[in-house]
Amino acid sequence: MDYLFIEKLSGELNRLLRKGKIREVRVEGNLVSVGVGKLWLNLYFGNPNAAFVSEEPKAKRGTRKLPVEGSFIKSVNLPTTDRVLEIELVKLSLSGQPTVSYLVIELTGKNANFFVLNGERRIIYQLKEVKSSVRPLKPGELYQLPPNDKKPFEELKFGEVTPKGVEKKLYKFVAGLSPLNAKEIAHIFKETKKLTVAYATFMEKHAKSDKSYLYYQNGKPKFMTTFRYGSLEGLPFKEFSGHNPYSDCWRTFFEEAVEERELENLKREILKRLAKREKALREELREYENPEKIEAEALKAKKLGELLKYNLHLVKPGSRKAHVTDYETGETVTVELDPALSPRQNLENYFKKYRKLSRKLQRAKETAQKLKTELLLVSLLKERVEKAENREELLLLEQPQKEKSSKGLPIAAYTLPSGRKLLVGKNSSGNELLLRLASPHDYWFHAREVPGSHVILKVERGKEPSEEELLTAASAAAYFSKGRESGKVKVDFTKVKYVRKPPGTRKGFVTYKNETTVTVTPEKFEREVLKGKAPEGGRN
Repeated sequence: MDYLFIEKLSGELNRLLRKGKIREVRVEGNLVSVGVGKLWLNLYFGNPNAAFVSEEPKAKRGTRKLPVEGSFIKSVNLPTTDRVLEIELVKLSLSGQPTVSYLVIELTGKNANFFVLNGERRIIYQLKEVKSSVRPLKPGELYQLPPNDKKPFEELKFGEVTPKGVEKKLYKFVAGLSPLNAKEIAHIFKETKKLTVAYATFMEKHAKSDKSYLYYQNGKPKFMTTFRYGSLEGLPFKEFSGHNPYSDCWRTFFEEAVEERELENLKREILKRLAKREKALREELREYENPEKIEAEALKAKKLGELLKYNLHLVKPGSRKAHVTDYETGETVTVELDPALSPRQNLENYFKKYRKLSRKLQRAKETAQKLKTELLLVSLLKERVEKAENREELLLLEQPQKEKSSKGLPIAAYTLPSGRKLLVGKNSSGNELLLRLASPHDYWFHAREVPGSHVILKVERGKEPSEEELLTAASAAAYFSKGRESGKVKVDFTKVKYVRKPPGTRKGFVTYKNETTVTVTPEKFEREVLKGKAPEGGRN
């Protein structure tokens, strides 16, 4: 971004923000959103940089307490002929004395930074550490502007010049010019044949313009200008006019270039973490997926204990072995004994071993079920992350892995006789999570007019569940509601795309439309799905 565009923007910001009160500052990575009155000044210190005003903050998280909160904006100005904005702030102390501070916004490419200065212009806060021998800056030190050895055009003398030379070198010597500005001046120079006239014409067009232009190259936003550039003729563009043309132009550039790229980067990061978690879960599941060996050992211990019990009167104390008859097969079975223990103590040991192995088997089955549910959760998250359309949605999708507690995941999963999955919220967090994981074509269920869990029936795109599946899912909603003991329960269901969570409402609260109401019994779900089993995500 060049100085001339920022010059126009500074006047716009001064008109929009002057006398406004800073109510909040949010810092999230390279994003800073400053709440001023009802507006937000959004600043992005990545590549490329951005500065614009909007009604909503771009930094959604990371509220940071800075001493400028409660201050009023006195002015927005340009302290140097460079890509630096300075906002002077005034705040009344408890004694009624005004306290001055400053926000300095450096939009200088890869070295872009954000500073908060006190009245003495010492650094209170900086977004990024400055590593420079020319300008060492750190908290407590006096702030120094970026070095700038360029000069005003009027102070320079030029010999013989050519359009090619103007385009390649002018911006290296003239303060406030960018390579794109130099390219446009070179374009004008081809007609005027005089550099002074070309420069004056360029600056006059810039000064008189009250519009901005966003040019596209290969379908992506590339250049922002303060008037229509002849050197960019042939490139498609958008024109911005009205109250905030420069802010609106930069916001559009940010949303179409930076935000889209950041969205894809964030998607890749989240998917990478999910893939790593998925691999770990699969490796852990392998340890629990084959409990047959534990089960065989448990049944053997039980059988030997029972055989010993029925033949205990034949066992002599101090024996190492007992040869007993299997009452089922009639065959002779050898039972190993501990000679240091009495026959009854040996008997009790076999049953103790059976109970211990049975508990281990149950834990293995429950652990396997929990791992399978989390694998399902990860799979659903991956699907939703890939389809996410904005950054806020992605940040919400990151939360499920943080929602786990000592009680496990906040959702349970069940498999219907048809093979389709049923997801049930265990609490308000689980109910909230279900909507994030659900696809628009899935079905949502809830007991009508009584508290209960939200239930989601997973359905493939383009397919519809059978009536039997809908009734079983509705029965699950009845089973996990306060109406479980009342026999028949009314349940509403509709597609997820018709379910909405109003902003600012409590966890789990939703509104919905296009619903169908059915009357079902909880017993249907209990009989056809539970069958005495624990859910695939642990007990609900």
